[in-house]
This record gives sequence, structure tokens and C-alpha cells, in this order.
Amino acid sequence: MSFIGRTHELDALNRMYNHTDFQMMILYGRRRIGKTTLLNEFAKGKDTIFYTGIESKDDENLREFSQEVFHHYSPDASAPSFRSYGNLFTYITSEEKKRTQNGRLLLIIDEYPYIAINHPELASVLQREIDHEWKNMNMMLVLCGSSITFMEEEVLGEKSPLFGRRTGQIDLLPLDYLTSARFVPDYTPEEKAIVYGVTGGIPKYLSMFDTSLSLDENITNEFFSTSGYFYEEPKNLLQQEFRDVSLYFAIVNAVGGGCTHVNEISEKTGFDTARTSQALRKLEAVRIIRKDIPILNEKNKKLTQYVLNDGMFRFWFRFVSHGIGAIERFAGEKYYQTMVRPFIHEYMGPIFEEICQEYVFRESLSGASDIFITKVGKWRGTDSEKKCPADIDVVGLDEAAKFAVIGECKFKNSSFGKEEYETLLNRGRLVQPYDVRQYLIFSLGGITDWVEDEISTSANVRYISIQDIYTE
Repeated sequence: MSFIGRTHELDALNRMYNHTDFQMMILYGRRRIGKTTLLNEFAKGKDTIFYTGIESKDDENLREFSQEVFHHYSPDASAPSFRSYGNLFTYITSEEKKRTQNGRLLLIIDEYPYIAINHPELASVLQREIDHEWKNMNMMLVLCGSSITFMEEEVLGEKSPLFGRRTGQIDLLPLDYLTSARFVPDYTPEEKAIVYGVTGGIPKYLSMFDTSLSLDENITNEFFSTSGYFYEEPKNLLQQEFRDVSLYFAIVNAVGGGCTHVNEISEKTGFDTARTSQALRKLEAVRIIRKDIPILNEKNKKLTQYVLNDGMFRFWFRFVSHGIGAIERFAGEKYYQTMVRPFIHEYMGPIFEEICQEYVFRESLSGASDIFITKVGKWRGTDSEKKCPADIDVVGLDEAAKFAVIGECKFKNSSFGKEEYETLLNRGRLVQPYDVRQYLIFSLGGITDWVEDEISTSANVRYISIQDIYTE
């Protein structure tokens, strides 16, 4: 498959590379996010030493890294193993000083935490080489890692010997819904949205979809079969991140089952609130769980909810976890058709809201709207007039002008009707002091004739179809 997306990240990397002085990029992000793929694309056509660290308690990384470096400069000679990383980096320095032409070296150390965890002196050794030699040389260093906590604390943190040396950093995030759609170009907009909904925009997960197969076939094969890629993926990821997998699995399962507050999660799992809170913080750090904070009600802690941040985790714990017995008895396809397929539209509800929020942001930044939106999200709170809980699926704010855009999202086959229309318009008062300048209707199933007539005479109400959402 050809390389898809990451235009901004490639531009940032190439801008740094096009300097003639020393540059140091820190690239990090959760597993499967596409860091190595991005670096391979970036390294094409460049004079590159590229080493990927492995989990090892002995000096295997030093031996392998030594061979990679030595073969770069002397491809036909037998490769020695340097005695230390200090010797290895000194060798790179000496070889670069021998260059007869003004070439630029790109040195990439992928999965840097795997090396550094077993060699705590590595950061100091790198710092010394950078400060004494490399800062005056025509080279670019990239340190990359999947351990977000390690990269943020041990590489970017103030206590790190490398603090202040980096000239750029990229926290690699999932692909947006529109870029994700390029992995399945022949699918319908509805199917593209569902693919995004079960993968969360993670490139590795998107690449698992075989475009010659239908959406249902792909989901059945990869989620609801014991040989499918996603069948054991949540457990595999948790094992790579945590020692006490049972604790984190139970908490993720509770959040996936609808528990949104610490007390609920603690009661569901049987772990005390202190241990639950600590585990939630660690799950936040690796981007599996996030706090869903409603827009305009950020200070109301009672309205903040824990939700699964990862689309694959959402889908797995919503459906796969309950079908293990059927799947292991080779009845996964029947389970999917009976217990999953009829409920996918319901599952997609909150994900469609996120897609619509992204659409509003994207449209504003493109200049297609007179309102410059700087913040977008979901409003959740109390309707004081009606004395009941209420929410607004999409709220986009122009914070400078105090203007707002609000929208309602329906991922259903039924048409958006009169009652929903009137509810949307009525809720404009809930975002005061912002002045609502536009009301948006996002509906998979279209709108009724009554709504269409109303929109035809209303300058500030728009219907946006799923085809519109997926038009680049």
C-alpha cells in the first residue's frame, strides 16, 4: 500500500532536514500509530543510519547498532562491536569529519526507550556528543519512541540530560476521518465512517482492511475470528504497556461498558478508588482512556467523564468481549450478524459526533465559513429552563467574536424530523453568552420534507449530508 497522509509531519521533518546546522527531532506516539512508517518515508533518498531498538536485557542493541553504523561507513568490511555507546557515537563523529563533500547525515534511533531503559547513561552520552561535536556538524538526529511517558519525562523533561537540545518535536496522533477514508477508497461514505469508528484512525489498523472484501467481511475476519488481527490486540497492547494486565483490562472493560466516573469504575472492578485513579492516569498517559470534558462547562468536574479514547478499544469492549465464547466456537460470523451488525449505527453515535466536530473545524479553517472557530466540542449540562439534563452534539466557538455554531448529529437510517429540528433550535440558548450564528443538521438518513421546507426559509440553518462530510 502506498504511503497515506502525514503531510504536515513530513513537511516539518523535511524543513528541519533542509537546515545546514545540527537538528534534533523528538518523535513519539502510541503503538501502531505509524511512527516507523513515517520515518521510512522521510528517510527516502537521504544519507541515513536507521536503527530500531529491541527489548533486550543484554548488549544486543549495542551489537546490532554497532553493525548498522559500521556497515554504513564500511559496507564491505566485517563489523566490530563497540564497547560502549560513547565509542559508537565517537566513531560516527570521526567518520563524518572525514567527509570530502558537504553531505548531511540523518541519524534515526527508533524505539529509543528500549535502549535507554537498560542504559541509563545513554542520554548523558548523547548530550556530551551533541554539545562537544554534533552541534557544529551538518547532521540531523531523530529519537523516536512508543513509550509516551518515557519520551515526555526522560527525553523532553526538564530533568533529562537532553533537555534543551531538541529543535523540534512531534506527538504523532491518529489520522483524521477524512485521511482514514483513503485506506478504503471504494467504500461508501457510511462504510468509511464505520471503518474510522472501529479503528480510531490508527494507520496499522486501517491497513488491515482488505479493499477487495466488503466491510462486513473485513470486520468479521479481523475482529470475530480467533485468527483475526484484532482478536487479541487489546490484551497485547496492555501487556506491552503494563505488568498487571488484569487490573488495566478490568478498568478498560468497565469504561467500555459505560462506567464514566472513578467511583463507578471502582465499584465495577472491585479495586479501591486510589488504585483505580492511579490506573486511570496511566491509561490516559498511553492514550487508551481520556477525560471527556464538555465545552463551556470545563470547570464542572461532575460533568467530566472517562471514555475510551481508542476506536479499536471502544469497538472491542462494546462487542468482541461479549462474544468470546461464540468466537472460540467458530461462530463469530453468526455472532457478528446477530449481535453486532444491527447495533453498529447506535455504536457509531458518539463517533459520528466527533467526525462532525472535525468537519466543522476543518470547514472553518478552510475559510468556507464567516465564523473563525477556535474551539469545538460537545456541550453537556443542565437545561435550567426545563430543569433536565441536556446536550448539544457539536458546539463550535469563535472565541474572539463570541459567535457559535451548534449542530445535531444522527447516524441513523431514519430522517431527521420536526421534533429534532425544534430541539436543536431551542438549545441555542444554552451556549450563552455566545451568539449562535448557525445551526447544523448532520444526518445519515437525510431530512424530512417538513425540515427541508423550514431550511429553505431559514438563512442560518444548514443540512450537511454524509456525502458532504466526505467530500475533500
